[in-house]
Amino acid sequence: MIRCYAAILFATWCGAAQAQTCPDLTLPQRAALLDFHVYGDLPGDGDVLVRRGYVLSYDQKRRVPRWAAWHASPAYRLTPDRDVSRWGSFHPDPEIEDPVEHSDYNGLFASTDNFARGHIVPFYISGGDRDADGTSASDEEGRFIEDIDDACTVFEIMYMSNIAPQYHDDFNGPGALWNQLETTLRNLIDNHEEEFWVIAGSIFGENEIQFVGPANDQTIGVPDMFFKIVITREGPVGFLFAHRRQLVPEACNLDAELADCIVPISVIEDSSRLDFFSDLRQLEVEFESLDGGQIWAQVTD
Repeated sequence: MIRCYAAILFATWCGAAQAQTCPDLTLPQRAALLDFHVYGDLPGDGDVLVRRGYVLSYDQKRRVPRWAAWHASPAYRLTPDRDVSRWGSFHPDPEIEDPVEHSDYNGLFASTDNFARGHIVPFYISGGDRDADGTSASDEEGRFIEDIDDACTVFEIMYMSNIAPQYHDDFNGPGALWNQLETTLRNLIDNHEEEFWVIAGSIFGENEIQFVGPANDQTIGVPDMFFKIVITREGPVGFLFAHRRQLVPEACNLDAELADCIVPISVIEDSSRLDFFSDLRQLEVEFESLDGGQIWAQVTD
């Protein structure tokens, strides 16, 4: 039996069309999710968007995520089938003024730059029974909605506010650095029951930013660099990737080995102008100076 909940503002989740919005989170829910997903306090000032599966700071000027933070665990790997259009479709973010549309990226993949719609928070951690009511987003085949709240976790991962232009073949696609790191984390979660807190985001230089989008509205910024900090059981590991430009010498090039992209947390702070782990007091200085390469070798051994 298809489970439809008409009282919630969904257009036709139980039909072929896309959902329009998710039920609002209460203030206690938002506070709990903020505490759950962010490790060691917010890394920057300004408003944040609290979602069921992550917390995000949006760069309205460049129309991409500034940073996002999330908790990844084995339970969240139970995602619906992304090949089913209900789950794999991108959506404009209803909380963003003048949101990016899925169609704003049309033609970018086939362009010389080969830009993909690159997730900051990955789809693969959007599953599970988040509200512990015995059901998750979907039935096994992904055909029907089983739980609206968990369905919204998946739906919010597919908001275009969680997307930035990324080179597909050279960065986002199979075998490329961003994909390698996501795949490694996914395998550690699946094969070793690891769980992580992650903070990732985009970095821009002050000048000569590339903007893409429709011919009459090229307002989506292409990040010069991306970062990702993975908080493991041994400590944090920071990765800094040169994307369009290498703004600092520590950032690795697109053809580097993944281990060569590991940098001290302080380097990411200086490049991004963010402050990580500020709520950890005495541990903050220690975390910022730990040998991430050694930690990564231990975790992935």
